[in-house]
Amino acid sequence: MSTDILRNPPARTVQIVRCAGYDDALAPAFARLLDESALLEPQAVAGRRVLVKPNLLTDRTPEQAVTTHPAVLRLVIRHLKSAGARVAVGDSPASAANIRAVLERTGVGAVCEEEGVPFVSFEREGARACSVDGFEFAVAGPVAEADLVVSLPKVKSHALTKLTAAVKNLYGAVPGYGKTTLHRLYPKPDDFGRLMQAIWRVLPPTVSLADAVVGMEGQGPANGRPVRLGFLAASADPFALDIALCGILHIKPTSVPYLKGLADLHAPELSGELVDVSSFEVPVGSHLLSLLPAGLMRVAAKVLWVRPRIDAARCISCGRCLAACPVHALLRPDNKAHAIPVLRRRACVGCACCHEVCPQGAIRMVQSPALRLVHAFHGVD
Repeated sequence: MSTDILRNPPARTVQIVRCAGYDDALAPAFARLLDESALLEPQAVAGRRVLVKPNLLTDRTPEQAVTTHPAVLRLVIRHLKSAGARVAVGDSPASAANIRAVLERTGVGAVCEEEGVPFVSFEREGARACSVDGFEFAVAGPVAEADLVVSLPKVKSHALTKLTAAVKNLYGAVPGYGKTTLHRLYPKPDDFGRLMQAIWRVLPPTVSLADAVVGMEGQGPANGRPVRLGFLAASADPFALDIALCGILHIKPTSVPYLKGLADLHAPELSGELVDVSSFEVPVGSHLLSLLPAGLMRVAAKVLWVRPRIDAARCISCGRCLAACPVHALLRPDNKAHAIPVLRRRACVGCACCHEVCPQGAIRMVQSPALRLVHAFHGVD
């Protein structure tokens, strides 16, 4: 993968700057981040096609900390435009069918309009088929055709992968329900992690600028709690950035599926300001199954599982979870149009897609009693 259009920063260097908020503190912190990281310099991006990829998981407001804050996006767009780049913003939200609501509620639509840059919906722009390491998937045309991708992940906990940040944000390069299909084909966390690594290998050069001013903990990536983390981070290597985030958030990198096979390499070089987050709650997920021998995993999965639980008092029967489930494990009783969905446990693969799209926080990912015992006994993160 060529990084010629970057100013050859050390590939595994991660730049950290403190940032107290999205108000007056943001612009100077962002300027320090770019200056000290040597990323996105004018001579590197002038005349280039740059695709800015925020995290637009679903139609939530900036205050809910589900999506990249629009103030961060605005600064990135202005920097790239002033440097002479040809800028577009794009993503493939879980709520792609209601893209107008996503753009309106997240504030991203207003930023694109005010800054005069197009927003491209990956579902509508075609895709390029890819085959890497036994995985077959499609990458959105605007991503594949870009000279550079500037990824703007939101730092959050995740029910399946424990952490979602720089690497997971690039999963959005797969358009539409292609992501749902891949969840069905690769439900095991370790396999899904290897898929993430394969997707990154076919992408253009990527710079990741992580929004960790306010992140999300608990039942992330959509229904957790906003938590003030107080920093921005940048790197030309998304895996190095996420390993660095694990250190800051006190997460074992080996417990994050897409970092397996990489976390045992030397730690990334940290530059800038020291940040340490003393408390950051993450879900205990099905990655614990990977601790077992392969022969026992299939049997153990019957008692060691993480599945969705629907809170009937909060459910508004909107049907988003039904549409998002890759294995049709959710259904309405007696096919009643407004009935609260129920779960077919044997069909569920624990992918958390339903949990991600629920607009009411009515779906929580819960562990089986046996999995809770395993976690308590081993003290595994």
